[in-house]
Amino acid sequence: MTTYLALTVLAFRFGPWPWPVQHPEYLYLYLTAAIALFFIGAIGGAFASLSWRSHIATHRETATIKFAILFMVLSVLILSVARTDSLLPPVSLQLSRANYNYDIFVARNFTRGWWTYFEYAFALLSPLFFLALTGAIQHWPRLGWPYRIAYVFACVTFLLVYTYIGVNRGLFQLAVLLPLTLGLYYIFSGRTSRRRIWILISSAIVGIALFLWIFVFFISFRDPASNVGHFTPLNLDAQRSGAMYEILPPALYPGYETITRYLGVGYYGLSLALVETDYGLGWGLTNSLVILRKAKALLGDDWYFHTLLPIIEKKYDWSFWSTWHSAFAWFISDFGVSGSLILVLMIGALYGLVWRNLMMTGSVVALAMFYLLNTMVFYFPANNQLFQSADTLVGFLVLFLIFVAGFFRPNLARTSPSTSASTNLSKDQP
Repeated sequence: MTTYLALTVLAFRFGPWPWPVQHPEYLYLYLTAAIALFFIGAIGGAFASLSWRSHIATHRETATIKFAILFMVLSVLILSVARTDSLLPPVSLQLSRANYNYDIFVARNFTRGWWTYFEYAFALLSPLFFLALTGAIQHWPRLGWPYRIAYVFACVTFLLVYTYIGVNRGLFQLAVLLPLTLGLYYIFSGRTSRRRIWILISSAIVGIALFLWIFVFFISFRDPASNVGHFTPLNLDAQRSGAMYEILPPALYPGYETITRYLGVGYYGLSLALVETDYGLGWGLTNSLVILRKAKALLGDDWYFHTLLPIIEKKYDWSFWSTWHSAFAWFISDFGVSGSLILVLMIGALYGLVWRNLMMTGSVVALAMFYLLNTMVFYFPANNQLFQSADTLVGFLVLFLIFVAGFFRPNLARTSPSTSASTNLSKDQP
């Protein structure tokens, strides 16, 4: 993950977009420190000798996943009603409607209606959704065809919902993040056959290619004025020079420019956050859109307009709702610059802890947590994605509490982690 984050910084610095950063040395110093601290935290967590036991016994995991799959099906039907007004999402291959449907979806987020309660219901079921999403593949040989069909139905429905509303997150989660997470787990744990590993690697490669292809179209139709080498909010034009333009064929220029703009725009927002000093800290209330809306209603406009991101919007016309600031800016809004770096270190430590215990136990809880943390880190350059919507926020918090509770569970058998690992080593074998 540190390699990925470093590449996004390089794409921002050496890519085709001439971002008008006020103090670039400050921005790159902060990003270097943040990536280094995440890496240090992850290494520390991975080598921490803390005993952890899952609250779901190994012999009950398959039954738990079967139970979770049933609620996964229910949750995606609820999500479909909330976001498409239909129990089953419309099957639409007209990507040109992405802009229209996306605008409707965004407008709904500013209002309350009957769909709000369905969103809350989906959020409450999200821990089971993420357990099933990741654990079903892990326990696939023991599920039986009725549960396999139900799982595939839920995944297709989930994908169609996000395709209909013009949001790329569904495709990214299923086609890129899921096979990548499972691939990393199986490659380093050795708990499956080479055949399954190659299937996951191939799925990840195909998924990334498919995602990038559809992603370019989504962004193009959602933002027609910025789809060909131009970024409207800053009136920037891509500078078509450099090594990448010598390598890429002209047909791929729009895709390259769209991807680098998508990854870089958040870092520009971060550069604005780093030069601000006169704002009130959120102390946990301003790093999530879900929490921020509730806090604004409770504490009022005076408190809200003295927090960091609304100040940036007013001062620089950098929209709080329609442009990105990177996850780091949201962290700064809560805890300041130094506090945000400490938080990144802690996130890295949690990432390492989850990775260590996933490797040692193969727990479905650790696997779901690993998937959600990968979601968070992948979106670091853009926003605090994990806390931006109620479903990922609730899913993460519930699974996080279950994971933390595993450090305090008494080991009645007094078996060491290494003993548990050897006991579970072959549980994923088909």
